[in-house]
Amino acid sequence: MRLASHSEMEMNGKYQVAHWMGGLTALVAFSLCAAELPARPPAPPLPVEIILPELQITAPQVRPHVEFLAAPEREGRGYRGKTAAADYIVNHFKQLGLQPLFGESYLQHLPDWQNAKAERPIYVGANIGAVLPGSDPELKNEWIILNAHYDHLGIRNGVLYPGADDNASGVAMLLESARAISQSPSRPKRSIAFVAFDFEERLLWGSRWFVAHPPCDLEQIKFCLTADMLGRSLGNLSMRNVFIMGSEHSPELRPRLQGCNPTPNLELSLLGADMVGTRSDYGPFRDEGIPFLFFSTGEHPDYHTPQDTPDKIEYDKLAEISTLMARLTLDLAQQPQAPAWSPGNPRELIDADTIHRITAQIMAADDAGLMHLGDLHRTFVSQLHSKTGYALRRGKISPDERVWLIRATQFLLVSVF
Repeated sequence: MRLASHSEMEMNGKYQVAHWMGGLTALVAFSLCAAELPARPPAPPLPVEIILPELQITAPQVRPHVEFLAAPEREGRGYRGKTAAADYIVNHFKQLGLQPLFGESYLQHLPDWQNAKAERPIYVGANIGAVLPGSDPELKNEWIILNAHYDHLGIRNGVLYPGADDNASGVAMLLESARAISQSPSRPKRSIAFVAFDFEERLLWGSRWFVAHPPCDLEQIKFCLTADMLGRSLGNLSMRNVFIMGSEHSPELRPRLQGCNPTPNLELSLLGADMVGTRSDYGPFRDEGIPFLFFSTGEHPDYHTPQDTPDKIEYDKLAEISTLMARLTLDLAQQPQAPAWSPGNPRELIDADTIHRITAQIMAADDAGLMHLGDLHRTFVSQLHSKTGYALRRGKISPDERVWLIRATQFLLVSVF
């Protein structure tokens, strides 16, 4: 998983920290214009109908995948260690009786991006895919794509980067979802493709190649579900949240998301994908107008460090999110009508609500000594909390305020976490 897209951030300077620091005072000052109103009472919970209750993924099922993929022998799933990881994923698909996604092969070989158009390209990696064909004579020609990237940073300067959360956790979800769905008595009407992308850490090269060279007509892909970093929590805060981006393009899915949630302990935090930039392999699908959802528990201090190890994964939480994603994938494959792309409504309050909850937890953690914010950051977080609360109490947010909220949220992720 990336902090943001290379095109948006890395190519314009490392996360634009200087730009953000220069704008922090302006952001805080703009926040101060929000009038203080009494606290809004919490919204009553939506009625939840559990969908597909027989489909359940447990912590003991996801844990061995994370431990294998993030073991030192995998060498951080860089150029050398990816081979054993790829074999592991392919063998899992074969054991489940899933069909190869790419003709007669489970592998879609990836050329070097610098010589992709060469007559005899050099192949440097591979996407891995399997398919469960749909049971409906008509709907089987429509595809749902469930995916997670399996590559990581490898060994750099002699230092191993295990990548347990990024993204062995997502691959564990993918493998156990494939098992649960393929063994479920509820047979999918649409075809479901399970894809492990390579080179996410290199400008999303694997998913970009997949979308440019799909195993079916691109129009047949009706929905994309992407997972990246499902096993920890944002900033190591004590949160039972999973962040879900993309529902602004499929708002009718929100009740179904709640219905597929296996436990009230797991909070579904919705954000617009534009709030944080392109962060993972849903990007190429989104750019083609394919509806998508992106699931992540957020970044933490061990992100892209040698400390991202299997012992730090919250396996119960990973299992709950895996269950949610597996249920939703199967549910989407069953529905008579696939979700249609919606342009999104910039006046929606889902972003303000999620950021309001996050900032409340940040301030509580700072008060408890679990985080250490400087005075300027504390003021910024407090005013961001105040301004989002003001929008929620008004019941509306203007387009200009949402533009400010996007900038403030991006600064929050770069500077606080």
